[in-house]
Amino acid sequence: MLPIVFYAHSGIRYLVLLAAIAAVLYLLYGIATRQPFDKPATILSAAYVGLLDLQVLTGVLLYLLIPSYPALLGHVVMMLAAVTLAHVASIMNKRREDKSRGLAIAGVAGSLVLVVGGIMAIGRPLFGSSGLLG
Repeated sequence: MLPIVFYAHSGIRYLVLLAAIAAVLYLLYGIATRQPFDKPATILSAAYVGLLDLQVLTGVLLYLLIPSYPALLGHVVMMLAAVTLAHVASIMNKRREDKSRGLAIAGVAGSLVLVVGGIMAIGRPLFGSSGLLG
């Protein structure tokens, strides 16, 4: 079970990064062309948050299956901060009368910075694989 969860967690990382890049680019394009917050912006933002949630779920499963080590605590804290920021920005934007692309970008890009920091906290490359638990 450990290899399945580990490789799922490692693979979902690419989907999270791809969703973040797609959301940020689309939201920036909308700001540049002065378009309102539309359905594709909602879908891309929600896809990023959903994939980040899935990543956290696989991370929690992995955390329960492997021995803990000091750098892992930094990774866990950074990732929980990332998912919290993404959700807070998403919820704030949903509650607004006129949705904001700027708030959506802040949530996605800010949490993406935390995700990258969390990956670096455990010494893993952002792209590529360092093998099973090593």
